[in-house]
Amino acid sequence: MGFKKIGWIFFFAFLGLNIFLFSIYKGTDNQEDVVYRTDQKVPIEERLDSEDIKYKGSFSQKQQKGYYLSGEPTDMDEALDDERERLDNSELLSEQTSIDGQTLTHSIEEENAITEASQTSDVVEEFLEQEDQVLFGEEYQYLSDVSSFSGEYPTLIAAQSYDGIPIDDSSSRIEIELSDQDDKWTFNNYTQTHISDLIPLREAISLYSEEEMINTLYVNNKIPNDSEIKWRHLAYTLTLKVRGQNVYVPAWFVAIEDEDGQVQVEKVNALANRIITNSTVQTVENS
Repeated sequence: MGFKKIGWIFFFAFLGLNIFLFSIYKGTDNQEDVVYRTDQKVPIEERLDSEDIKYKGSFSQKQQKGYYLSGEPTDMDEALDDERERLDNSELLSEQTSIDGQTLTHSIEEENAITEASQTSDVVEEFLEQEDQVLFGEEYQYLSDVSSFSGEYPTLIAAQSYDGIPIDDSSSRIEIELSDQDDKWTFNNYTQTHISDLIPLREAISLYSEEEMINTLYVNNKIPNDSEIKWRHLAYTLTLKVRGQNVYVPAWFVAIEDEDGQVQVEKVNALANRIITNSTVQTVENS
């Protein structure tokens, strides 16, 4: 192949990547307008305390690194076939399993039980390591914040991660439904989605800190008086779909319970420090 032809291939490849990243940038246009106050001298902890806003611990000033991530939703039919071939087990998940495109649902027959909440992480990790029960189990980690033992459908959540930061999104998780039996929680069934070929679209970028994010929510009246910040964590969230590829950005997730007991989860783009709670996922189809 001639050098001139190779040069054109690289030119179009980089042109496509730039258009791709520009699409991501334009996708932020629908994010909420926010107010910034950089001249605030009173520490955020004091302002929260003055309005009877409860929280645990302190807010970190550490600026972590994150990426724009791209990945392809996994066809679970194909994934199951590949795993059966790899393990030389044609009966793998052949019973009590249904697949609808990118979502696999499996009823769990073997007993997996939790007798104390402190055991949850270990029990989930042990379950995920069972190759005859879960596809790609080693890629998922337990998310305690978004898991729940209460309500009509108690559920444990595990998610994929990239470079130590989980993906808190329905496109990349395992949801394990529980039942309360004989003073223990048993695994009933799970639904699974998965993202293949996760790659960064550019080099790592410094993220806004936890403290800066809490300040953004506060000055934009997203943390009401007499409320409680139940939890907060950094995770990737889906923002854009481009020709079969998902694009994720790091975001701060914050659960806030008001004085009436209602919980709202706010999201703040950790790359731009912009509130994206009500943003929709932008879709770019083939032209």
